[in-house]
Amino acid sequence: MTASRLVAAALLCAFAPVAPADGGYPRVVEIRFADNLVTQPAVFLREMALGVGDPADPVLIERSRQAILDLELYRSVRIRQVPATDGVALVVEAREKRFLLAIPRIDSSSDGDFSYGLHVRWDNLWGANHTFDARILTGTYPDDRLREEEDSARIRYTAPYVWGNHGWHAEVEYIDRLAPVPGGVFDETIRRAEFLLSHDLRDSRPRSGWILKSGLRWDSQHAEGALAPQSDGHATALVLGADFANVRYHVYSESGRMLSSRIELAHQGFLSSYSYRKVDARFVERIPLARPHHTLNLISAAGLYSGVPRRVSEYSLGGSSMLRGYELDFIEGERYGYAAAEYLRPIFGRDWLRLLIVGEGGWTGGAITGVQSGGPYASIGAGVRIRVTYFMRLELEFGIAYPLRGGDGLQFFAGGG
Repeated sequence: MTASRLVAAALLCAFAPVAPADGGYPRVVEIRFADNLVTQPAVFLREMALGVGDPADPVLIERSRQAILDLELYRSVRIRQVPATDGVALVVEAREKRFLLAIPRIDSSSDGDFSYGLHVRWDNLWGANHTFDARILTGTYPDDRLREEEDSARIRYTAPYVWGNHGWHAEVEYIDRLAPVPGGVFDETIRRAEFLLSHDLRDSRPRSGWILKSGLRWDSQHAEGALAPQSDGHATALVLGADFANVRYHVYSESGRMLSSRIELAHQGFLSSYSYRKVDARFVERIPLARPHHTLNLISAAGLYSGVPRRVSEYSLGGSSMLRGYELDFIEGERYGYAAAEYLRPIFGRDWLRLLIVGEGGWTGGAITGVQSGGPYASIGAGVRIRVTYFMRLELEFGIAYPLRGGDGLQFFAGGG
């Protein structure tokens, strides 16, 4: 190579542009929040995959947008880039839902249950994504295996992130009911309290991974009346839970999977007058289909209870929530299995109104003497599911279902929450 060519090559190497390590994206110099009246900025920042000083990578911006939307606090989320000195500012535009729902409550189900009272639910409390839920109800339940009449009060408070990825959940409940027994009823008083600590192991954005929980649960039952059985007493149980969550929220539908599992262990003599063990697990896979909000949901659940007391079965299937083609509490037992497939698609051009086609199957075993157990039983059904996006987690469904084995023919189902 000649000297002139060597000089030219050296100059080319010295002055040729070099691709920056950050992909050539401008730096984020500021993050601002618009259309946000309640939520604290820390809630947004906790979910973002990038921060001030990072390159404004469009992939990370989209991950941040989806992670914020997954909180289910907003009807829509958009992140814009605005030119700024030495880089860009990210403007997060989030249309908040209504977080306070305080209404007189009237519940009526296809199973003949009727109750009324007051329900107060305050989501995103303090703008920190905490949830407060209080409910007072009185009702009649003519076909329920546990109660004929009942007055109840319940308070729940959940704070998923208090320090770092650590949070807590607390719950107290009081129930006064007339419980059925052969030949009549008796007065039953139930008190419950629970406190759990949680640790979110999900470091990715959007979040995907495990959430661990542990804490204590206390139950007390007292029976009175001429026909009353012996009171159960009280139990203090150690609670251990592990949930896997990788769910994307799309306002009118979801995609992804969720696994929840929980173990309760109480030992007689350790702040308990009886021993018991309880294991519950539930798995949901939401599969998005070709068009928006067309979804196939695969659901399975199982539970096992052992110990005392054994006055009534721990689990039941049938009614408007599981095995819709059968009457309430059609089968009962100390263990159960359940599986379902749900097909959902928008109808009449409305994403909030979706057709529901559902097939279900389930069984129970180890029932208390005098009630029906066994299976498997299965049913198919069709109806509609309505999602009210103006409020948090408000969805209703109505339809009809038909039992494929046994049962009493066509059943109407209705429910929601």
